[in-house]
Amino acid sequence: MSTPRIRTEDRDGVRVLVIDNVAKRNAVGFQALEELEEACLAAAAARVRCVVLRGAGPVAFSSGFDLDEMGETSRRGLRPDEAVERAAEVLAAVPCPTLAYLNGSAYGGGLELASACDLRVARAGAALGMPPAKLGVVYPEGGLRRFLGLVGAARTRELFFVGRPVSAETALAWGLVNRVAPAEDAEREALALAAEIGANAPLAVQGMKRILDLLEATHERGLSDAERAEIADLRRRAFESRDIVEGRRAREERRPPRFTGE
Repeated sequence: MSTPRIRTEDRDGVRVLVIDNVAKRNAVGFQALEELEEACLAAAAARVRCVVLRGAGPVAFSSGFDLDEMGETSRRGLRPDEAVERAAEVLAAVPCPTLAYLNGSAYGGGLELASACDLRVARAGAALGMPPAKLGVVYPEGGLRRFLGLVGAARTRELFFVGRPVSAETALAWGLVNRVAPAEDAEREALALAAEIGANAPLAVQGMKRILDLLEATHERGLSDAERAEIADLRRRAFESRDIVEGRRAREERRPPRFTGE
C-alpha cells in the first residue's frame, strides 16, 4: 500500500491538511491530488469550521506537480494540469473558509492550490512562482482566472510570462497573500487566524463565503433569479438561527459566544 501524501490533523474545529512529501519539497503527484480531494470532501462532511492547507517540514509549501509524473495520466485519465485544476476546484468548493499556510516556497500547482484557498499566510522569505512558461505548459483557464481575481491582469501576465518567483513580501504588496509573518511566528499566526475564523458563527461565515463566490463567478453577467433566491435563503437561515441569539446574548453578557451552527 502506498504511503499517504496528505495527513490530517484536527485542532478544535480547525482541520489541517498537510502535504507530506518532504523528500520532493512536497511536490504533488496524482495520488496526493486525489487524497486532497478526498480530504476536502471529508472536511465538508465533518462540518469543520476552517480548513488549513500547509506543507510538511520547514522548507516548502509545495514545489508543484511532481515532475517524475509529468508525462503520465492519472487513473481517471487526467493530465497533470487537469488533475491540479480538479483538486483546486474541490478545495475552493469546501463550504467553510480555507486558509493556505505557506510555510515555505510555493510553485506551479502548489501555488495554484494555495490560490484556491480563501486566505493565504506566508512565512517571510518564502518564494512564490508560476513556471509553466519555462516548462512549455499552457496553463488552464481555471487557474489563470484565479490569479486574475487575486492580482489583476498586469500582475498575472508578469507572473506567468516571466516565470520568475516573487518574494512573499512582493506577493503581499500584489495581493497574492494576505499576511506575511516572521519565520518564528508564521505557524502560530496562521493557526491563530484559522482558530479566530472557526470561533465565529458557522452559518454567517459560510453564508458569506457562498455569496462572495457567487458574486465573483457572476461578475460579468450578474446574478440570476435562482442565485438571488439562494442568497436570500442564506440570510434568512442566519437571521432565524440560534447562533444569532447566542451572539447577541454573549455581547450583552460580555463573554465569548458559543456558536453551534444551528
